[in-house]
Amino acid sequence: MPGSKKEVKNAKEEGAAFEFNVQPVELTLAPDGQVNGIRMLRTELGEPDAQGRRRPVPIAGSEFVMPADAVIMAFGFNPHEMLWLQAQGVETDSWGRIIASVESRYRYQTSNPQIFAGGDAVRGADLVVTAMAEGRHAAQGILDWLGVSALKTH
Repeated sequence: MPGSKKEVKNAKEEGAAFEFNVQPVELTLAPDGQVNGIRMLRTELGEPDAQGRRRPVPIAGSEFVMPADAVIMAFGFNPHEMLWLQAQGVETDSWGRIIASVESRYRYQTSNPQIFAGGDAVRGADLVVTAMAEGRHAAQGILDWLGVSALKTH
């Protein structure tokens, strides 16, 4: 996936590690059903097609498992109507995005004080690193709301 130098820099600042020319194959699960990794397959670029695009070609015997305890899929689409959230008193704007307070005492808290939101659901399609950063800020907002002191890492 292409990205600008700024996007790469931002991703690295958020702790992202890059694996180039790999494709996910499947999630691996522990005996208790919890995710414990992502089976990946290394690829190389094949010959150019009629439009000049070089498609990835799997490398035989290159499978490996990347350890993971959680998987977050980010698509960058506009949010759809979330009636279940509205039923919980969470306000949305005219575009269907969740309204969350970014600059209040409890960052990313919604109109329901028990629900926090960030990323594309709040701002619309944006960068994954923006969602990652907002997730960290929302997590701190939750800790503050719960009265739990935690070591701030960013």
